[in-house]
Amino acid sequence: MNRTIKLAACLALLGTVAVGCQKENFSATQIATEENESVYAVSYSIDGENHSVTLVGDAAWTDFLNWMLALSEEGHNVAFRLNTNRQEAATKEEITYTTSDHDDAYAWAKQKGEEGYTVYISFDDKTGIYTCLAVK
Repeated sequence: MNRTIKLAACLALLGTVAVGCQKENFSATQIATEENESVYAVSYSIDGENHSVTLVGDAAWTDFLNWMLALSEEGHNVAFRLNTNRQEAATKEEITYTTSDHDDAYAWAKQKGEEGYTVYISFDDKTGIYTCLAVK
């Protein structure tokens, strides 16, 4: 009987050790976190050549806008438009903005782009003036 108790205790101990050595299933305990980053589908043109890109996150959108301004500073004619499912009115609205400040041109282009306008940017390297045109 003493032998049976020792055997049962050893089996119970081995069973506990065996369970402790098995891989844990983390899928039940892990919490999936999903970041809600903005996604920007953008159509753009450089010197009349059309392209499109999908940007994930506000940092990518910022980088894209800075790239558009940099291209305009290099003498390229650039334009961009966020692709949305909104229906646009038949009448055209045009807004022109000129500035010599890079940050002002960036902020204005960003705002108008997010408002659904097609934004055209050119830069005159002789005068240092950005000419921004928004068309809706």
